[in-house]
Formats: sequence, structure tokens, C-alpha cells
Amino acid sequence: MTKVLLKKQLMEVFSWLYQDRKSGKNRSKGGVVGFAVLYLVLFGILGGVFYTTANMLCAPLCEIGFGWLYFALMGLIAVALGVFGSVFNTYASLYQAKDNDLLLSLPLPPAKILIARLFGVFAMGLMYELIVMIPTVLVWFLNAKITVAGALFSLLAPLILSLFVLTLSCILGFAVAAVSGKLKHKNIITVLLSLVFLAAYYYLYAQAYTVLQSILANPQKIANGVKNALYPFYCMGRGAEGDFLSMLIFTAILAALFLLVYLVLSRSFLHLATANRGSAKGKYKEKQTKAANADTALLRKELRRFLGSPTYMLNCGLGIVFMLVGAVALMIKGAALREMVYGMFEGYLHLIPLFCAAAVCAVTSMCDMTAPSVSLEGKNLWLVQVLPIQPVQPLKAKLKLHLYLTLPPTILLTLSVEWVFKLQWGACLLLLVTVTAFVLFMAFVGLFFNLKMPNLTWTNEIVPIKQSMSVMLALFGGWVVVLAFGGLYYAVRNLITPMVFLAVSAVVLVAFSAALYRYIKTKGEKIFETL
Repeated sequence: MTKVLLKKQLMEVFSWLYQDRKSGKNRSKGGVVGFAVLYLVLFGILGGVFYTTANMLCAPLCEIGFGWLYFALMGLIAVALGVFGSVFNTYASLYQAKDNDLLLSLPLPPAKILIARLFGVFAMGLMYELIVMIPTVLVWFLNAKITVAGALFSLLAPLILSLFVLTLSCILGFAVAAVSGKLKHKNIITVLLSLVFLAAYYYLYAQAYTVLQSILANPQKIANGVKNALYPFYCMGRGAEGDFLSMLIFTAILAALFLLVYLVLSRSFLHLATANRGSAKGKYKEKQTKAANADTALLRKELRRFLGSPTYMLNCGLGIVFMLVGAVALMIKGAALREMVYGMFEGYLHLIPLFCAAAVCAVTSMCDMTAPSVSLEGKNLWLVQVLPIQPVQPLKAKLKLHLYLTLPPTILLTLSVEWVFKLQWGACLLLLVTVTAFVLFMAFVGLFFNLKMPNLTWTNEIVPIKQSMSVMLALFGGWVVVLAFGGLYYAVRNLITPMVFLAVSAVVLVAFSAALYRYIKTKGEKIFETL
């Protein structure tokens, strides 16, 4: 039975690869191969970044006898990325999976269910960790003096290191599960804590080059710090050089840590998985509820779903935070940024409005609330379908949520950009109209893709939010559209001025939005009605 549960969990984690979300049927072999190639390309691009980092570190450190430090540092980066990629779904996977009640009702020991859940988290963390460790091992083989034992241990290290990724992810997931039932507004708190984690992560990423230079300038100091404070990673590095005892110590430490965490989880899993996840108890207070029309009620439903899901907010609304932070940063550091951009565009200052439009549109494309909105209805879709309303009204509510949440920060960021670069009033107006049209267009694009590729059979909301093709197409599609408009301007730069191009771009975006709106009101409405 454990084998069946492991297979089921693995199929759920990677169902986006082999299953057609719209029909619920398995894809053809060609479809599976196509999706696999697409994701390999995306992961390959990200892996190329870490290959460059590894190249900067490996040869210099190996030459001065600190090859183990290279492997230890890249291992730390791999752990950070692995935890970052799996931490947001650990809590939901372990304690909030939709089929927890079903599995717990079967004659199965909770320990087996926990093992299956952990296997899914392990697979997700390992996938992200290998994005760093594959380039790390490749560069290591190309630059270091490899012994037979070192080659074997270098290949085993990523697999063993993934236990540490799983351990850290489980600790955070357990902490959230333990306190979430006791806190009011737990979803907002979860989002705020996650944003703090993201801020720290991106700050470290921004300082990466400086850190690399510091490592190469002071290798002995860094080596002493790693050896004293991060002893398991020191052992991993020494193991990669062929030291059997160090590799054994590294494995034993990580195995012991995971075993300890597993024992804690096994004792609390049943209680936490079946606990009432409602808000903290409060006294009943009688109050009047204002009547609302159908459109307002549907919009409120969409807003409650968005605010009730940290996963939804973090993955589909993160652009809102970036835009607000960007607007504040522009007000503070605007002069320095203006000087830098003016230097970059010296002799081409007339292109700055186009550059501003592209930058703002790229950030707004990170808001993709409509892309998973149909799928999130899940098995409760029939509740909306049987209401005495027009089928297009729920779809309009999803569009309104996207626009109401995305447009205010977009306008604020645009006004900040215009103030920093002191654009003329005509350019300001065109820039504001263009980015607004882009937000409108992306709202329709996300809903269009999700109507075409819905997934209503998920057991964990992470699947439609993070692993669906509609979300991927909406997110990367926005960047593709920005690049396409940039390429188009380059092709016609001698025939049209930047201001005219901005105006034409706005008209084109509005025209496409109108066409998509017409589709949603006709064919899209019928699709939604018959899902």
C-alpha cells in the first residue's frame, strides 16, 4: 500500500506534465514530450545562471586548495532554492490536501499517509535543488582533480542534501500548521511572513556578485566560517574531494535531523491534519447584513477566495507588492535612477517613455489572478452554475477582481515613474493609457487560457495555482508580449515616433481586449456553463 500511496503522490505532483486539465485524460506521448521539453528549456535557462556562478567560484578556489569550499557554498545555494521552491506548498501538501479526510477514513496507518505526503514535498524540493546542483557537479568535474571516491560522492551529495531541504521545509510547514488554528487573520500573517522571506531572498540575490567577490578575496575567512558554523556543509565539500569519513558524517547528520523531524511530525500529523482550521473562537454578535446584487456578491466571493488563500495571494498577487515597493523606492532613489537611465540612453532620451512602459508592463504581468480563477472553483463549480444568474456574471467577477487589485498599484507605479523621469504631460497620458490597456489585456488573457485549460479535479490548490499551463502561459505570455512590442518598434523605428507607437500599442491592446471580451461573452460563457 505504501508503494501505491507514493505513486499517487508523485503522479499528483507532476500531473501538470502528463494530464490534460480540461478533459482530465492523459496526454498523448507527443504532448508529454512537448511539455517535458518546454520545462527542460525553462529550467535549463535558470540552470545556466547557476552554471555561470559555479564557473566564477570553482577554478579559483580549487587552485588555492579550497575546492571543498566551492562545493559547500553551491550546496548552500541549492538548499536555499530548494526550500524556496517547496516551502510554499509544504503546509498545504501535508495538512490541507483535499483528500486528507478520504485517506484518513481508509484502513491506513497515518504514518503511511505522512510518508506519501513527505515524498511529494521531497520530489518538489529535489527538482529545484538539482537546478543548482547539476551545474555545480558539472563544473566540479571540469575543473577539480577528481578521484574515484570523489566522483561517486559528488554524484550522491545532491540526493543526500535533498534530505536537508525536506527537513527545513517540514519544520516551516509544521510551525505554520501548529499556530495557524490559533491565530486570527492567519492567511494575512502567513503572507506577511512569506514576504519577509522573499525580501531577504531577493536582497541576498541582489548582493550575490558582491558576495562572490568577497569570497574570492577572503577565502580563508569564509572557509573558517563555514567550517565552524555550517559543519555539515564542510563535510559535504570534503566528501566531494573523496574523504569517506567526511561524507559519512555529512550523511549521518542530515539523516539524524530528518529522523528527528519525522518523529515529531508522525506524533502530530493526525491531530494537525484533522484540526479545525477556522479562525479563533469568538463571541457571537448579531449584526445586519446589507443586501447586494448578484455582481457584487460574486465579486465578494472572489475577493474572499483570494484573501483566504496565502498560496493564491503569494503566487498570483506578488506583483502588487513589487509595484508598491517599486513606487516607494522610486520616490526615495529616483534621482540616482534617473541619472543612471539618462546615462544609458544618452542620445536616445526620446526612447525613455517606451522603456518606462515596458518596465511597468513587465511588472504588472506578475499579477495573474484570472489565470487559475476558473480552476479554483474545483468540484464546487456546480454551486455557481445552478444560481439564477447569467453564466458570464461569474466570469466578469473574476475579471473585476484582477482589475480592482492590479490597477491601483499600477497607476501609482506609473505616476512615480513619470515623476522621476519628468516626462511631458503628453507622454504621461500615453504611458498611463498604455499600461492600463496592458493590465486589461492580461486580465482577459488569463481568463481565456483558464477557460481553455481548466483543472477542476485537483486535490491541492497548489496544482491550479502553481502547476497549471494557463498560469504559466499568462505569466510568461505577458513578458513575451512586452518583448514582441519592443521588437516591433525596433523594426519600424525609422517610420514612427515613440509617442505614436505608444498610442498605437494602446489601441492594439484595447482591440485585442475587446475581441477576448466578446469571446468570453459568447463561447467562453458556454464553456463555463458546460464544465
